[in-house]
Amino acid sequence: MRTTRSRLLTWAIFGTVLSAIHLPEPLVNAQTQKIRIAYSSRSNTVTPFYIASSKGFFREEGLEVELIQVSPRLGAMAVMNGDVSFTTSFTSTFRGVLQGLPLKLVLVALKKGIYYLVVRPEIKDVQDLKGKKLGVATVRGTDQLVAEEMLRSKGFNPALLQQLVIGETPLRAQALVAGVVQVVSLSPPHDMLLKNMGYTILAGPPELGLPASGLFTSDRFLKENPQAVKRTLRALIKANRFIAENRQETIVVMLKWLPQSPEIAARSYDVELKTLTRDGQMTDAEMESLIDRLGEKKRPLDEVRDFNPVRQAIKELDAKQ
Repeated sequence: MRTTRSRLLTWAIFGTVLSAIHLPEPLVNAQTQKIRIAYSSRSNTVTPFYIASSKGFFREEGLEVELIQVSPRLGAMAVMNGDVSFTTSFTSTFRGVLQGLPLKLVLVALKKGIYYLVVRPEIKDVQDLKGKKLGVATVRGTDQLVAEEMLRSKGFNPALLQQLVIGETPLRAQALVAGVVQVVSLSPPHDMLLKNMGYTILAGPPELGLPASGLFTSDRFLKENPQAVKRTLRALIKANRFIAENRQETIVVMLKWLPQSPEIAARSYDVELKTLTRDGQMTDAEMESLIDRLGEKKRPLDEVRDFNPVRQAIKELDAKQ
């Protein structure tokens, strides 16, 4: 147990260091625009940003990008305050937009997040979870909603669980190992790291799921910096296309940024990263369905999303090929 806890502590320490540094970019000229992007959790869903940096896609677009780890609920406020230009946190930000925050969804990176329900070894059946604790990132965040979906699919009423707010993915994994909670919903590679340590994957991935990552920016930034928005989107579309077409090179980048074995990174690529959207968009019907699931009230789609910049970015990329 001591070795196990030490290993998880190493994840947390690694993540703390990672969140404080800049992505490695070659030297840039005076015309380069600095962009800060908030993300909520250290997992493989952030790989497109690592790819965009490692392969020079941000630099090609005249951008110097800094990734900053921020709590999902604070990401939207950081964008509104101008502390960052974008946030990748999806569910909490999208819900804030539905409640009236002056933000827009401009890119959908992963339409359906890959999550797994992981339980402690003493949990032998889903019904053993009655009265136990579910560790979540934030109240009603993506991981909690998806966990509840998977539990219902197994015939278990999520209302029989206690929810305990723990924080990002490595911290939830650590809480499971320490026995603070008995069940968590995690994205790769943390599900396999725990499985290899003797923990049980009870369910997953979800049949419906929710988008795991995207890109939101403020109405003000969209209006005042349309070229910066489009250049950022071009870099990420390049990254998503690269990921879809270059499995092994993507895995190499994944191994540089997250502590995981080549086998776990390869599995994560196969189950998660191949589901990245090529066009960065959702249909109007998909957006309406998402609003119905997450919003207490509806808002017109044009007040929620603006996919015109990403459509322009794709058109410009395709014209160069």
